[in-house]
Amino acid sequence: MANKLIIRNHLEPQIEAQETVGSDTYTSYQIEVNTGSNGGSYETTFANEKAIKYVGVVSGTTTGGVAVGSAFEGGVTTTGAAPGASGVKAFYVKYNSVLGTVADIRVFVGSQHMATLTEGESVCIPLVGGALTDCKIEASAYSDGVNEANSTVVLIGD
Repeated sequence: MANKLIIRNHLEPQIEAQETVGSDTYTSYQIEVNTGSNGGSYETTFANEKAIKYVGVVSGTTTGGVAVGSAFEGGVTTTGAAPGASGVKAFYVKYNSVLGTVADIRVFVGSQHMATLTEGESVCIPLVGGALTDCKIEASAYSDGVNEANSTVVLIGD
């Protein structure tokens, strides 16, 4: 029996709308009428003992990102084992919290900038045989004990 990897997604583009009633203006957001809301899921498999979770402070600030295994300061907590060198099927990153000032965490696959996350945001990127060393993150700032972005990263695959 194979392990199941299910990635769920939801896309909800919203248009800013304003309405004036008397002398008061109200602003609201409405679902974009041309596309509406869309969502679904993607399902694949993953190998036993090929899922790892990192939780810690992102110390990598190199432009273009640092491979996840080297992107955290020394106190990173890891659980599990990394996928094979070319077996990544899901790359998840969440910007958990901040100490001091760190504007964002940037997420890369290879040299491709995939997302810029602010505190509380996350992204899950499905891959087909992604290279482990291509899964990269970087913090916009890092100073030990002063400016720190705490993040969770999960890599799953074969």
